[in-house]
Order: sequence, then C-alpha cells, then structure tokens
Amino acid sequence: MAVTPTQYQAVVGLAGHVDHGKTALIEALTGMITARPHEQQLGMTQDLGFAHFQDDHGNTIGVVDVPGHERYLRNMVAGVWHLNVLLLVVAADEGWMPMTTSHLDVAHAMGIEDIVVCINKRDKVSAEQLAAIEDQVLEQVMERSGLLPEIVTVSALKKDNIEALRQLLIDTVQVNITRHKVIVPANSDDIAVLEPATDPLMYIDRVFVVNGIGTVLTGTLAQGQLAIGDKVRCHPSNLIGTVRSIQAYHQQLTSVSATCRVAVNIKGVGRKDIGRGQLVTGINQQITLRDQCIVRLTKTATKLKVKKQRQVEVAMGTWHGTARLSYIPNTELARLVFEKPIPLLFGQRLAMIQKGGSGLQHGAEVVWTDYIFGYQKRRLYDVLDNLPQQLQPQSQRQMLLVLQGYFECADADFKACRQQTYIAPFCFDSQWLADMSHQIETLLGAGIAMASAELCSRLRINDAVIELIMQRLKQQDKVHLSYGKWCIGQGDNEDDLPQDALNILHQIRQFGKAGLELNKVKVVGGKKWLRQLSHQKYITALDENIYFDMGIYLDLVKAVIAEHQPHDRITMTDIKDRTGLSRKYSIPLANRMEKDGWVKRDNDERIILRSWQKE
Repeated sequence: MAVTPTQYQAVVGLAGHVDHGKTALIEALTGMITARPHEQQLGMTQDLGFAHFQDDHGNTIGVVDVPGHERYLRNMVAGVWHLNVLLLVVAADEGWMPMTTSHLDVAHAMGIEDIVVCINKRDKVSAEQLAAIEDQVLEQVMERSGLLPEIVTVSALKKDNIEALRQLLIDTVQVNITRHKVIVPANSDDIAVLEPATDPLMYIDRVFVVNGIGTVLTGTLAQGQLAIGDKVRCHPSNLIGTVRSIQAYHQQLTSVSATCRVAVNIKGVGRKDIGRGQLVTGINQQITLRDQCIVRLTKTATKLKVKKQRQVEVAMGTWHGTARLSYIPNTELARLVFEKPIPLLFGQRLAMIQKGGSGLQHGAEVVWTDYIFGYQKRRLYDVLDNLPQQLQPQSQRQMLLVLQGYFECADADFKACRQQTYIAPFCFDSQWLADMSHQIETLLGAGIAMASAELCSRLRINDAVIELIMQRLKQQDKVHLSYGKWCIGQGDNEDDLPQDALNILHQIRQFGKAGLELNKVKVVGGKKWLRQLSHQKYITALDENIYFDMGIYLDLVKAVIAEHQPHDRITMTDIKDRTGLSRKYSIPLANRMEKDGWVKRDNDERIILRSWQKE
C-alpha cells in the first residue's frame, strides 16, 4: 500500500507539565496507550510515546507524547523537532505551570506555528475557575509566542468533549498543510521558489532489532519520500543501507511521504553502529558535517543575564549535546562550537538549554556552516543578520548571491531568470559574472599572465568557479592558456591538448626545477607525447633524459641573462648561483641555451648573444 498524492499525513505533538493528563488524553483520542509498563508504574512519561488516529477521509495523523518532567526536557525537544501542530495540555485544577512555560518556549523556538491548547480535567473545577484558566492560558501563549491559540476544554478520563478536540486538531492540521503547500510563482527578478523537496530527511529517535527482519529505525519523516529499495545514508556515521520494508501506523507500505511517523527496516546498517540523534537522508543529498556554525537567535530567555561566552546544551532534531556559545557583537547572531562534527542544515531549528538545567536560553536557526575568511566576516555578518524572518531554501541562495555572487545547484533545480546565468554546476548573478570577467580581463590586460591558482588568490574566488569563468572567456576568444598561465587575447590553448599529453605536462610541472628524468620516472604514453610537447614548445629537453616545463625553462633563462647585454661573459658558477641548480642540471641548461641561441661557449665561459626577451 502506497500513500497517494491526494492524501495527507501529519504529526501532532502533546506537551505540558507532568501529571496534567497527556497520556490519558492520547488514550481517549486514539484508543492507544503510549506509556510503557515501567512508566505506568511510575506515573510519569520519561521518553517519547507514539500513537495515531484518522480523520473522516482516512488520512492519518500521528501523535507524539513527550515527557512533562523537567529532567526529560531534551527528550521533549526530540519529540517536537518537526510537528505540524502542537497540542499544549494544561490541567484545569493546577493551571499554567513552569514546565508548561518551558515546553511552549521550546516549541516556539523550534518554529512551530500552530498551537492548540487543551485544558484537561475540566470536571474538577467550576465554570468560573475554568474561565479563569482559559484567560490565563490565552494570555501566557500570546505573551510568550505572539500566537493566538485555539482552546478546547475536555476531561480525558471521562472522555468528555474529546470529539471536539479531535475535530479541532484535524482542522488545524489541514490549515497547516494547506499553508505550507503554497508555492509562490517565480519572479524574473528573483530566485525561483523551489518545489517541496523530495529527498528524505529523518532524525532517528529509536533503533532496535527484530528477529528475522534486522535493524529497524524509527523517526518522523520530515521531508521527501521513502520507498522500498531506496539507498539511504546515515549521518554522521556515513553508513549506507537499503530500505527493505516500511511501516507507518501499523501498516506495511511500499512508500511513504512526509510528514509521517515511520519505522524503516534498513539492510546493511547494524544496531551497534547507529543510534538516536543520527540523521537519515538520501544517498546523494549534500549534508554538511561541521564542528561549528553560525546561528541566528530567534528567542532569548527573559532572565538571561550578560551575553558572554558559555557552555550550553544544544537540542537539534533528536540529537543533543554540548557546545560553546559565543555571541557576535551588534548582531542577533552567535557561534556554536561542538565537540565533534555533526550534520547541519541551513534553516535548521535548535534549542539551547542551560547546561545541567531545564531552562531554555535561546531558540536559534542555523544560517552558516562554511569556513569564514577574515576579510569576509563583517560583510557576512551583515548579510546573515538581515536574512528574512521566515527562512526558505531560496533564502540561502539569495544570501549566497549577495555575499559571493554565485551558488552551486543542479541543472534541474535552476529556474532561468533575467538576472542569473547558469554554468553547471553554478548559478551566477549575471551582473557579478560580468563584473568579475571584466576584472580578470583588466588584470591580464596589464601584461601579467596568471595561473588559475593565482587568480583564485588575487580575486578570493573558489577555484572551480575561476575555472568556469576562464573557460567561458576562452570560448569568447578573450583569453588563452599558455605555459600553465592565462594570457589576454587569442592564442593556442594548451588545455585543448589530448588528455594523455595534458597528463604528461602536469607530471613535468609537478617536478618544477627538479625536472623530469626519464631514467627515474615512467611516462605514460612514452616518448611520443614528449616529442609532440617539445615540438609545440610546451616543454623543452635539456638533454635526452631531462625535460623541463617551458615556463620553468624560460624563467631560468631570464635568471641567467636578464641583467646582461650581448657580448657579456658569464661562468658556469654564475649560472649555478643565478638558477639555484646543481652542476648536474646547470651544464645541460647551458647547453640547451646554446642550442636555442641565447649563448655560445668560449672555453669555460659563455658569451651572451642576445638580451632577455621572452619567446
């Protein structure tokens, strides 16, 4: 059975103070008991519990029960990291409690926009008390989140008004799904808005082994689809496995789509090699593993004192660990440094919790994961601090266009518009590309040939990007590649040589002034390409065994005679000192220079025949 496109799936999470009746409420709503036997004996949920119910059209809504005690706040974050709707439970006989505040703060920090408040145990208070609790709840939610929640009152144990709660959850879920399916049309002046991602994304919350089946991973599929036979990758373990079976809400499926609670049997992944907090993605998805990132603070605890560097606990997805938090002055940004590399996604929500405590210090979202060069910092911070309030995939691409003029994307993801140019695998801001091309032409036009690496360093641009720009300019006959360096104007391009010849040329250049000696190094393709490259003057033979790159050879010639005039005399000692070559190489160099008409021999001296001029 596969989920059809007309169906929707969603996940609701229950949060609230301990002993406010969340587990009983789930049983009344779904008929399922989420508490494990030891939790029933204890009377307290310690870890995540799962159930589900259906609307009148057969659409399934998953339910996650999170712990209410402050000791299990990290587990609570693991349950609300990706929900369509939060159901915040408040007991009518106790009212708003400290952990109600913590749970609301965390949920809001994690980006949950739709909140339903259920006041449970309404049978235990008078109508006046119930009305007062409703006012208290409404005030607290609006003050702390700015959201206007729907409120329903029930008695879970007496199953009173449960149907009204069920319908309210269904209506709120449908509003949430409809809102997130809206695709804004692409504007010719802006980056095109992408369709919802099809690549799977799931944080693992449980791993166990079923006899005869193998390793089973459970979690909330937050994005994309999974199907039997799909290859998946686990991060940061980098394990690759194959989906062998899928179960969602007690049904065996051939495929499943987000958002959905799912159990996946993975072939090739062992129970001991993977655990809670790891991220499951498609095998070709680009996931960044970093030990630090920059985040934008979205919510700050009101009692937080001086903003100084501190150790915090970070909860992200179902993962949590410690990190060092450093604030970036005059911005709403901060740097997090983790103990080891973890998978990080642009726009990923996280919660920072007081180390060893239960109070939320910050809600935040990841906005930068790459290395930052010193010259880039101020501009980067300005761009990051001015990102739109609601981050979307196109927000990252727009940021990269503003910051560096290009971003990497697949051909299928590129939507043409007037202000962008696509040269696989990069999308360029067209004006930035034109300006950079003009800057390169100006540099080379000054008569200074430059290798690609020199241009990268001078212009502070990615080497792959420089190569694309240079090839584009070459196709326009504006530059050519000679002796490993780019020159202005038309000319023979050495990168048009056959691959075997290019390999030999690269091999010789790697040796530099040491030269390639045939009696020491095996040359792919033999002497055929050596003769061809020598004929085309890409290399030169000092003698029958020693070959130099032509650019290196000419630099040595210049070092020998640049300050001399015709008829000046130099000794072999002069040649050795000026070139830094040993006698083994300096004598063949002098002989080669004689063959090329630079000098002639007179006993132990060489007479300069012509002044320096590059061939």
